Amino acid sequence: MRRVGKNVFTEVYFWGCNPGFLHTSDGVVMIDSPQQPIDAMRWREMLQERGPIRHLVNTEPHADHTLGNAYFPDVEVIGHVKLQACFDQYLNQMFTPELRLERMKKEDPDSVFLMGHPDFPPSNPPKRIFNDELTLHVGNHTVKIIHMPGHTAPQTSIYLPEEGVVFTGDNVFQKCKTFIQEADPWEWLGALKRIEALDVETIVPGHGEPCDKSYLKRQAEIIENWIELAEGFVHKGMSEKEALEQEFDVTRLDPYPIGQRLFEMSDRLNKWNVSNVYKHVAARKAGKRLQSEGANIQYYT
Repeated sequence: MRRVGKNVFTEVYFWGCNPGFLHTSDGVVMIDSPQQPIDAMRWREMLQERGPIRHLVNTEPHADHTLGNAYFPDVEVIGHVKLQACFDQYLNQMFTPELRLERMKKEDPDSVFLMGHPDFPPSNPPKRIFNDELTLHVGNHTVKIIHMPGHTAPQTSIYLPEEGVVFTGDNVFQKCKTFIQEADPWEWLGALKRIEALDVETIVPGHGEPCDKSYLKRQAEIIENWIELAEGFVHKGMSEKEALEQEFDVTRLDPYPIGQRLFEMSDRLNKWNVSNVYKHVAARKAGKRLQSEGANIQYYT
């Protein structure tokens, strides 16, 4: 576990996202939940030693940020209205208990006995929702929950002004491969500028090590590289199918390795990124705009 502020901590070595928490004078505020059941249970026990868990804020709907919600059944979950709307699609439809159990047997046998545990519901979606921004006052801390669409449509940043820390979720992949498989890349670039405007010293990314604002430029360059690639395909009159058949130097676009036990899907992610960004570029050329509202692939992070 990594201390990133006087009262703020995150875990960067779990399989999945970087969950974190703020320790206040009136309990704990969680940011995202550990993906694997055994990690979620250990996380819960550790947090409860510090005080009651008051809130759990999800930064996005992807499984690696929300699957662990089920192991916090009595905690109020907060999420953007679009996250609540697509929660069932991302989890209950894409990650059925049967599918997860079979994967756990192969990939995380220590978690198998916690699957379908009778003390926990199959999921715990957001019950408290917001549109643009929600501010909480917990003990002696302010928690600003801000909608910043980018990596996903419901993408949310959690800004902790007293600590000088922001949790960005997957709007920042710090030195690991960037997933643009359902993002609006221009919204994402806008979100990075909004993050840069916050008065913070430390950024906790969705994946990778905590960093400072200097990495935001690098993250923007990676997104711009994928846009440039897709614009080249569209400019040449290629169809999406033809674009997906082209060879290109991935390391020029994004030099970082894929993380979180996902090495076998790196090539597939390249195609998902091309497919999604191509669609957005082609739509803009036609004077239209795509709405990225829900899951369009099945992947497990």
